[in-house]
Amino acid sequence: MSSDKSVIYDYEKLLDRLYKLVPEPASSGERFEIPRPVTIYVGSVTIIKNFREIADRMKREPELLGKYLLKELATSGDYEESSGSFRLNVKVSSSSLYQLIERFAKSYVICPTCGRPDTYIKKTGRLWILKCEACGAEQPLKPI
Repeated sequence: MSSDKSVIYDYEKLLDRLYKLVPEPASSGERFEIPRPVTIYVGSVTIIKNFREIADRMKREPELLGKYLLKELATSGDYEESSGSFRLNVKVSSSSLYQLIERFAKSYVICPTCGRPDTYIKKTGRLWILKCEACGAEQPLKPI
């Protein structure tokens, strides 16, 4: 019976050691919210004025988010770095843009394991991997 106590003690000791090694979540637990796109329409052109702010909130390069939007909308456009705005050569409602940005966040920002936005994308050869800083999970991604 004394051997059973040593096994339990060793288990608890190992468990305590494991908890010390597990990293703390990168964010403080606040709710992840994406800013709504502020749009301006000039003829058939849509300009997203707060595009850089949206990309920064998701911790993604504006070019990556822009590439995703262009592909999903099957149009052309460009990112203006000096003003932080994005021009789409098609008229798109603000709510449709917000839905596309939310879909981008679900696929390329939010960790599918723990649901946290504390992730980054690493590219290994031709493979894209979503790496979570909160739980350590890795998820292969479909390239944009």
